[in-house]
Amino acid sequence: MGQGTATAVVTGVGRRRGIGAAICQALLRDRWAVSACGWRPYDVEAPWFDSAADDVDTLVREFEASGRFHWQSLDLTPPEAGGGLFEELDGANSPAAALVLAHAMSLSGGLLEVTADDFDRHMQVNARSTLLLIQQFARRCDQAGIPGAIVTFVSHPPLSGEIAYAASKGAIEWLTLSAAAGLAPGITVNAIDPGPTDTGWMGPDVHARIAEASPLRRPTRSEDVADVVAFLCSERGHGITGQVIHCDGGWSSLRG
Repeated sequence: MGQGTATAVVTGVGRRRGIGAAICQALLRDRWAVSACGWRPYDVEAPWFDSAADDVDTLVREFEASGRFHWQSLDLTPPEAGGGLFEELDGANSPAAALVLAHAMSLSGGLLEVTADDFDRHMQVNARSTLLLIQQFARRCDQAGIPGAIVTFVSHPPLSGEIAYAASKGAIEWLTLSAAAGLAPGITVNAIDPGPTDTGWMGPDVHARIAEASPLRRPTRSEDVADVVAFLCSERGHGITGQVIHCDGGWSSLRG
């Protein structure tokens, strides 16, 4: 990490085509140091994972060339897991001033099919880890006497066939709004709803259907979302808090 450079902690960085990778690239462009994590076993098991297009090792080496990037494979299921993201920053001259929570577990399972274990795991990985990471980040900002920015990710309902994922994202939205109230004025807290984002999971038919229905005539791109995140983490974005920002090309409000 660069000495004296403010650090952004970013979760959900597991695939080159993912939103997390684009966020890291945007923050590095804006001269942040970045401490990132992903959970490799989950990412490589995704049906749309492509070893060539999504190779995280090559991506990490490219980002590490900046001298301001560190990545680790980290399972956020255990309550204590998040501590590993901040350990390397403790005592270093590189305070964490931004937290971007882009990780998500998403397994299919409708209302009548989802199991209790599936539901609990979604809540642990998506919602509980969000709460615990926000707590750790806020305490460190308070100890360092610095302002901070937190960005979470939510999804616009309804989400048919993904009831556990939907419930966990709903929990994150309310966590975000409540945290914004509790952490003001020093820390801003906002959520982004990216809508259907072209990160490699769309087949040609799905891509065409989404493009036809979207006001922009295309799905959201990871870069679209990353630029909004970078703005919210910057001083220019510090007047915005307690918001759910639909960076979805009008998908949630204007689609045909």
